[in-house]
Amino acid sequence: MVNYKTAGLSNQQSVEYALVLPDAFDPQRAYPLLLTFPPGPQSRDMVTWGLSGYWQAEAQRRGWIVISPAAPNGILFFKGSEVLIPEFLDQVTADYMPEGDKIHLAGISNGGISAFRVALNNPDRFHSLTVLPGFPPTNHDMEQLPKLKAMPVTMFVGEHDIDWVDKMAASESDLMEAGGQVSFDIVRGEGHVIQSLVGGRELFDLLDSFRSSG
Repeated sequence: MVNYKTAGLSNQQSVEYALVLPDAFDPQRAYPLLLTFPPGPQSRDMVTWGLSGYWQAEAQRRGWIVISPAAPNGILFFKGSEVLIPEFLDQVTADYMPEGDKIHLAGISNGGISAFRVALNNPDRFHSLTVLPGFPPTNHDMEQLPKLKAMPVTMFVGEHDIDWVDKMAASESDLMEAGGQVSFDIVRGEGHVIQSLVGGRELFDLLDSFRSSG
């Protein structure tokens, strides 16, 4: 089940977000927590689309909490709304304890770009980064990639998504040069929306592997 909540922040700002809790949720224990950014305009509809396609079912089955915010006032999470994330996460983690005191981070398309920006701004808060697809949004962000060298980074892109393939290949190269832990999967036969990842089984196999390695 998905619940929609609103986090009231300072300066009269707020973030609406979807919350997925595991089956038999116990508020007294810690869980692996995934923050995932939606694609496109990052609206509530896109939050719902991302959760139903990739994250919700496996998260509930495997015992994960998922948080997925919508862009406040349509301002994307790499176009200004990323500055709200630290306070937003402070509120979320006060109510939902993340396993190991760190959060796993993911995003789809514009959400993948957002995830890179948020990871680079707050590298100490996150345990892993997974994008399908995604890349650092600016040259300045690319220059900051060494900040992520201690974090496992996994990038998926469809082989027919040519512009994104090129940008993500450059990101992989820079991460490897920095000594990072990076996996780059060009998925055969796929375009921008990676249908073979729908359902989330492969994604959560990956995320669960990061739990055991951390």
